[in-house]
Amino acid sequence: MNLLGRQTNKRNWRDQREQLVSLGNKSSDHLAPELAVAVRLITAAADFACLCQDGKIILMNNAALHLLGKERAETSSLTGQHFNTLVHEADSWTLNSWWCSPVDNSAPGLGARSHCRLGTPETGWRNLELTCAYHWACDRQYEIILGRNTSVLPAPVSMQDSKGGTQPRAEILKHAAVLRRERVKRKWAERNVRRLAYQDHLTGLINRAYFQVRLKNTLRHSDRFERAVVLLVIDLDHFKDINDRIGSAAGDLVLQQAGKRIRQCMRATDTVARLGGDEFAVLVSNTKAVKIIDNLAQKIIAALAEPFTVDGPSLNISCCIGASLYPTDSQNAETLLKNAQLALTSAKQEGPGRYQVFDAALNEQVRLRRQLEDELSNAITNDQLVLHYQPQVDINTGEVCGVEALIRWQHPERGMIPPVMFVPIAEASGLIFPMTEWVVKTACAGLKRCIDIGLDIERVSVNLSANLLLHKDLIGMISRILKETGLPAKRLEVEITESMVMDDIEKSSVTLNALYLLGVGLALDDFGTGYSSLTYLRQFPLSTLKIDRSFITEMSANSEDIAIVRAVIALAHSLHLQVIAEGVEEEKQLNILKQEGCDQVQGYYYSRPLSLDNLIGWCTARKISRRVQQSQDEDIRFAG
Repeated sequence: MNLLGRQTNKRNWRDQREQLVSLGNKSSDHLAPELAVAVRLITAAADFACLCQDGKIILMNNAALHLLGKERAETSSLTGQHFNTLVHEADSWTLNSWWCSPVDNSAPGLGARSHCRLGTPETGWRNLELTCAYHWACDRQYEIILGRNTSVLPAPVSMQDSKGGTQPRAEILKHAAVLRRERVKRKWAERNVRRLAYQDHLTGLINRAYFQVRLKNTLRHSDRFERAVVLLVIDLDHFKDINDRIGSAAGDLVLQQAGKRIRQCMRATDTVARLGGDEFAVLVSNTKAVKIIDNLAQKIIAALAEPFTVDGPSLNISCCIGASLYPTDSQNAETLLKNAQLALTSAKQEGPGRYQVFDAALNEQVRLRRQLEDELSNAITNDQLVLHYQPQVDINTGEVCGVEALIRWQHPERGMIPPVMFVPIAEASGLIFPMTEWVVKTACAGLKRCIDIGLDIERVSVNLSANLLLHKDLIGMISRILKETGLPAKRLEVEITESMVMDDIEKSSVTLNALYLLGVGLALDDFGTGYSSLTYLRQFPLSTLKIDRSFITEMSANSEDIAIVRAVIALAHSLHLQVIAEGVEEEKQLNILKQEGCDQVQGYYYSRPLSLDNLIGWCTARKISRRVQQSQDEDIRFAG
């Protein structure tokens, strides 16, 4: 055969192939990207193949349409229909177990089959051998159904022909070859279904569905041989920021490398799985499981702390780990996994690169935290939050220069809840923005009320959460509230900490400059406890520097703290910044600060945090007292 003939045959074969794998009722462009693997499997199947979600048809290949007697123009009517509508009424019961919820039937048997009739009364019915397996994508469950038409299977091989004579050997071998090819095709199809149903296509590890099967089998095995089981749930810290910063493609490479590193930390007999997103799981069965859990968690944390090289600069990534033990912490697979995830939640609250082993007290803490999270959302809308104001006093004149707004939660059953208990919950749950919006609006309205009644308080300070510094709506929210309340922008001050700007200095600088241009003052809180970088003092448009209370508390008994306070005050004044000392409780502390040239003080020496009404009363009484004192001083001076 000449070259032209070969090219023609190859082109004809390609055309036939494209026609075979073309989509029956949908283009793959209209499907979610995470279904790409499933689409390839469906379209590449030579026999009946269908993709469903909760039993509703999403995609069918051409072979399935041909078997059902459907044309392409009629395929739109199939999309969205339940698969049982194609099954004969007398056979539909055989597929009932396929449509169970993931909780009841999270992992069907490999190659589970059912024989039934498919078609319609108009086009007729065909006997099919169906195989169903679950496919997980983005925490959603899909069903992949592969079928073989048993109505047109080749007749059983017989040694005799139709006339009763013996078939030639070549004819027998031909039939045997056909059956062998059918058997091989079937095994490859089942292997593909098995791989798609139980393997994570990105990392090559087993997925959540198969991990649940392994977990139950491991627990049964441990009961028989009296072995302990350790379950570790691993979560990469701030992985969403990586996707947002360098793209999802690079994020996929990070997940692949992370899965490989975790696998290298384990024995060949241990189970490593990707549960979804940036969450992995490790299952270890060992008689010394209780003793190795600390070393194992630290080994994984150290392995993932090594820099990741992804298309350019290296990335430093940390992880948190939650661990639970069987049978110490639970008696079944579901509770064991739940306890490990509770421990993971506790570890993430402590910060990146931490691990936590589950215990009963931790369970109660997590339960209380989740309950507070549910109640906090109602507290914001039902006016259960209150603001208290702590005065900031001029150290030389004694006048009230400003107030710091401090949030409290007046719970109807638990009483007054301090911010240290619910602010971290708000940050983790995404409630920090509406809560901060309420704080800014209430603080601005409160100061406007004080000004309207004649109290000359220069400013109100509001603490800003680290989660909000890069929030796209922060500037718009503050600008809108200033317009609504009528408070001049110079009367509002935002307090930040050094650690808040470390994650992304450039974006933080943009936000702080936007606040400065708006006219809002900026104060650097808790100076001396973080990085104490002089670069920030020069780079950011700050107006105030606040000395942390830890230096003020020991200042009267520690000369080293006095030296630190003296240096901070001199540095701030050289940069034209006002200095406020927090936590002043004694007159001796006040005198030292006055001697060192501090500008303002804040603490219990003058007043505890007060409600707005009590603040107005306190300022009014102080104003009257100062007038009386000035009048007495004038009388004494005139009398002299």
